[in-house]
Amino acid sequence: MKKVSAIIVNWNGKNDTADCIQSLLDQDQPDVEIIVSDNGSTDGSVDFLRERFSTSIRLLENGNNLGFGTAVNRGLEAARGDYLVFLNNDLVLAPNSISELTALLESDNDIGAAVPKILYYEKRDTLNSFGVLIHYTGIACPNKIDQTDDSELGILETACGGIFMFSRKVYETTGGFDEDLFLYHEDHDLSWRIRLQGWKIMVTPKAILYHHYKFNKGVRKFYYSEKNRLHILIKHLEWKTLALIFPALLVVESAQWVHALLNGWLFLKVKSYLELAALLPRILKKRKGIQSGRKIPDREIIRLYQGRLAVAGMNHPLMKNILSPLLNAYWMLIRGLI
Repeated sequence: MKKVSAIIVNWNGKNDTADCIQSLLDQDQPDVEIIVSDNGSTDGSVDFLRERFSTSIRLLENGNNLGFGTAVNRGLEAARGDYLVFLNNDLVLAPNSISELTALLESDNDIGAAVPKILYYEKRDTLNSFGVLIHYTGIACPNKIDQTDDSELGILETACGGIFMFSRKVYETTGGFDEDLFLYHEDHDLSWRIRLQGWKIMVTPKAILYHHYKFNKGVRKFYYSEKNRLHILIKHLEWKTLALIFPALLVVESAQWVHALLNGWLFLKVKSYLELAALLPRILKKRKGIQSGRKIPDREIIRLYQGRLAVAGMNHPLMKNILSPLLNAYWMLIRGLI
């Protein structure tokens, strides 16, 4: 049986992390390697986890908060498994989750990543995500968020995995997470690079994770998310595609400026543009490598993209009745040209 390594990122969340570790120890697939990558916690996490799980985990002390993707990369570098899965520390796995994700990967060589169904920990009949929807302007939203769980759900292809398992071959081909993305969209970025190599990302309802979900309404989430969204669009899309979606990007950016002005993150919005400008030479260098190594064109990538706009935690009438229909109409106009 092939070995699985699970990487958990911890930052001041020792109790949630302990629950996640215990759920990995309770898996029906034996000998799961558990690596905790700690981002400089100050709540006593390191001593607590080392004492409680002394012989069951490998604990990496990063010293500082390196961000999610970089912390996962430290775990991936240390992992010995044939299959690799990364986890937020506030997830609890059903006992067969690892074996079901492994089985999905082994069922088809075209599957590059296996994604679990995620339910709310406190509302176990309600979906937190079943894959991730990606709007063509790069905005991500969990698929089926807040919908009642459905026993009829089947295996589904998705544009982005969120949390997923992948093989060592996929990891070595893609190189793991982009460490320029401190927080948010790092999973989208890696999912995109997996798909550019011709692999599919599939969600299975048989692997179930439970999420202690807390929606982050802080303005720094918008800052990181919006900066990284533009970053990965520049990296991955063909120039022709970028040109075609540019009018829609201007509309979305205008809406973001209004949101930033009304919600107190206008300075951070300006800051994000300045930081992107400073990073542009590095982004273009990465873009060159990605474009030269891609195996499929944008017309295949955009097959799973959405025209209508959905944003988790936001349901403003102007977005629902004006912005989303406008963006969808433009998508119907240009998608055949990509």
